[in-house]
Amino acid sequence: MAEEAAYLAVWLIGLFGIVGTVCVYVAKMVIQDSTTYDESYVWKRKLPPEARDKR
Repeated sequence: MAEEAAYLAVWLIGLFGIVGTVCVYVAKMVIQDSTTYDESYVWKRKLPPEARDKR
C-alpha cells in the first residue's frame, strides 16, 4: 500500500510539474504578445491608425 502511495505521489508531482511548466510558458507568451509582432508575422500587414486605438 505504501509503495502505491509513493508511485501516486511521484506521478502527481510529475503531472503538476508538467502542467505548471506549460502554464508558465503560455502566460509568458501571452504577456509578451504585441500588436507589432502580430502585424509583422501573423497578419503580414499594418493596421490602420483608427484600429490601433481600439485596444
